[in-house]
This record gives sequence, structure tokens and C-alpha cells, in this order.
Amino acid sequence: MKTVTTAQMKELERKSDEQGVSYLQLMKNAGTALGQFTETLMKNNGACKVLFLCGSGNNGGDCFVAAQYLKNKGISACAALLCGIPQTETARAAFALMDGVTVHTGYDAIKAAVTEADVIVDGIFGTGFHGSLDAGIASLFNINTKAVRIAVDIPSGGNAQTGAVSEGCFQADYTITFGFRKFGMTQYPLREYCGKIIPVDIGIPEGCTAEGAVIEELSDIFVSGMLKKRSADSNKGTYGTLLSVTGSSSMPGAAMLSARAALRSGLGLLKQCMPAENIASFAAAFPEPVYINTETDSEGFYTSANADNIICLSEKSSAMLIGCGLGNTSETRKLVRTLIENSACPIILDADGINCIADCTEVIDKAQAGIVLTPHPGEMGRIFSLPASGIQNDRLGKCLEFTRLHKNAVLVLKGAGTLIAQNGTVYVNTTGNPGMSTGGSGDVLAGIIASFAAQGISLVSSAAAGVYIHGKAGDEAAKKYSMHGMLPTDIINELSQVFCEAERYI
Repeated sequence: MKTVTTAQMKELERKSDEQGVSYLQLMKNAGTALGQFTETLMKNNGACKVLFLCGSGNNGGDCFVAAQYLKNKGISACAALLCGIPQTETARAAFALMDGVTVHTGYDAIKAAVTEADVIVDGIFGTGFHGSLDAGIASLFNINTKAVRIAVDIPSGGNAQTGAVSEGCFQADYTITFGFRKFGMTQYPLREYCGKIIPVDIGIPEGCTAEGAVIEELSDIFVSGMLKKRSADSNKGTYGTLLSVTGSSSMPGAAMLSARAALRSGLGLLKQCMPAENIASFAAAFPEPVYINTETDSEGFYTSANADNIICLSEKSSAMLIGCGLGNTSETRKLVRTLIENSACPIILDADGINCIADCTEVIDKAQAGIVLTPHPGEMGRIFSLPASGIQNDRLGKCLEFTRLHKNAVLVLKGAGTLIAQNGTVYVNTTGNPGMSTGGSGDVLAGIIASFAAQGISLVSSAAAGVYIHGKAGDEAAKKYSMHGMLPTDIINELSQVFCEAERYI
């Protein structure tokens, strides 16, 4: 599903106006759709009193149209003016068209109307909002918590560009968003304030496009189209060889999790680097990989002396995973940088693999066959020399900045509403849950993405499909074990069921 930034939506409206669908007509279409939804909701809930909280901008104009629509249907609708008279030309025109709609002004009158309403429609601030809500306006949102709540385009107090919210943000049961979802609505915490998001067509002519990033929300059918159908005439070589440079003596579990996830995701052959002392125990519990005896230092971390052998192995591999449990030492930093510069296959760089190059990101551009990076906000912050909050405050902007600087890289910025970006295209994930916020979940994701890349799926598709399927397996695990009780191994165990569903669409 298409998603837009606030700037792109403004451009689409401008182009629509140029092509004959005026700003006022767009407002009438939006307001009518809002009125129709409100009418249906009122009938289904037995509600009789609806109150529109109207700002002075175009969101208020949408409410004026909706209020008049309901009045024409014999439903008593009130419009409360919270920010004075309409300030935009189109909102003033919509206000002038109202006939018979009760209009409230003044805080006390509006407060009383809020108390009595069965349905409250928030049209105070639109997609241009940033900063803090007025305390008086925010206080109105908490007066009547029993009313059904509808947000117009976006909940007031939410930032449509970043997903941030002001204290007191309107908590909606439904958000009727016009034309397309706005990017900030896919990110947290704003996503939690939107309730059920319902995009409605407002008549923007087909063919209207806006410059900037192409943003798509991932879905079952969309992701299944990225996967390859398995042929009856195939063998293990058909589905790729993954070389995994992961783990250490003190963190072997990360390697195990990524390896199991990779093999559960359709990989043909896994070559797993492993300290010599761990191979016997791992092979007994996990016989599927081919184990590569890998030299370590006194603390059990890989040394750069392994580089030549790994580079040689990469020539017969279709992808390489670097990072999970690797450690961040002077030797692992040297090893990672050498492997990126000299390996012949695509690279998936996760966890300590990212930390090892955070102070020399120019090495990313030396990856010969492309590279995927999978940072969480803290790791992304190290790349930009920012705290994690500096990334979270502008996730989309930082993704686009990174991929402009590193054009051969695919970026997976993890977190609720994970973003996958490459060359101006951004995918937004819609699966997953808080139960996945535990150590090892990222290792599982890295293994899935690396498996897809090894099977010959494009790097950006591997990343997007991997993130979506990882989240969906997590959702299945949460159903069985709860978000409190689930483990990363449970995510791996649910992959088979997720692939059973995906194969119906391939």
C-alpha cells in the first residue's frame, strides 16, 4: 500500500488542482467520505450526537463538509470552532456552505458539547502539526472517554512526518486519512494513537505523482511476490550457499540462532565459521551446517588471520553473513573491513559487524557485490555519531540520508515499523510485536535475510521479505506463547507455518 510524506501529499493536491480537481472539490470529497463513515458508525453503535472539533485549517474544512452531509441526512451534527474562524480559502468556503449546523465557540460551550457527544471527530490540526499541543485543547480530549473517537487525516498532536506525538495527543478509535497513509502514521508512538487507519479516495487524478521517496507498506501478497518458486528439478546448489562469519567462544548462541533461521528459510547449504572448541558440541546438536574451523584469540574472538581463508570460501558462496555474536575487538574490526573489501559475494552485515565499521563507513562502498546493513537505532546512531533518540526522531530522513551516501547498500533500520531502504525506495514493515524485543531476535532476522540473499533474491527484496516474514513468525509465536513468554527460538519454529502460507501466493 502506498504511503506518502506530508510534502508529497501537498504536491499531489497541487497537481490535482492543476488537472481540474480543485482544492475545494478535494475537500468536498474528503468531507463527504468522512460524513459517510461517521453516519455508518453512528448507526452501528446506536449513537445520536456527533461533535466535530474544528481547527482553523483545512482539517476544519473537511469537518464542515462532513457536518453538513450529516445534517442533510437528518442527523444532528455540531461543529466546535477551537482555533477561531477558518483561515484558509477552502475552509472558509466550506464553512460558508453550512446551513443548519449548530456551531459552538468558547471553551465552556465546547467543553459541554464534548461531554454530551456520542461521537467525537477530531479535525483540529492536520499533517502540518509539529511542536506541542495547547493545554486547553489537550484537556478536551480527556473529558469524554466513552465517546467513539475519529481522527481526521491524522490525530491532533501527531507528527505526520516522523511519528512523534505531543503530550495529550488525540487517541483515536479510527483515523480517516485522505488519499494515502502518511508516513508518520506507520511509526511509533503515533501509530498507537491512530486506532484503525482507513485511507479513502478523495479524487486525486490517476497519474499524479510526487517527487521524493517511494514508500510502500509490506503485505502478504507483496512479499510473496519477492520469493522464488521452488522447482521440482532442483538440488541444494539451486538454493545457494551461505557463508556465516558469526559467533565467538563467548557468544555462540547468536551464531546458532542465525544459522537455524537461515536453514529454516530455504537455504541450500550453510558453511558456518566456528571456534575449534565449539564444533563438536554444535555439530552434535545441529548437524546440518558444514563447520569451518576458525582461529580465535585468547578470549575466543576471531582473528584477522582468518581473512584469506574466508575470502577464498566466499568465491564459492552466494552470500555472506557477518556479525551476530562476533564481538568488537581490534582483530574483528580488521577482519570485517578486509572481508567487505575483498569478498566476492553479497554481504549481510549485522550487530557487531556494523559496530566494527561504525568509524569507517566508507568501507561500505567497497563491497563488490552489494551489502545489507541491519542496525537497530543504537547501532545506526554510532554510524551517524548520534544518540539512538537522534535516529528515532527522524527515522525516514536518516534512512534516506544513509542510502544517498551509500548507493550500493540496502539499509534495514530495525524497530517498530522497521524501514528497508535503497536508492530512494522505502518499505515499511507491518508485522511483529513487542514480544520480539529480546536478545537473539535480531540474529534470527539476519539469518532469514542472508538465506534469501544466498538463494539469489535481490538484496532489497531479501531484506524486505525477511523483515516481514520474521515479524509474521513472531506474531504466530506470540499467539502460542504470549508476548511475555516467547523466545527467539519460537520465532524460528513458526517459520515453517509462515512459509506454508506464503507458498500459496508464489
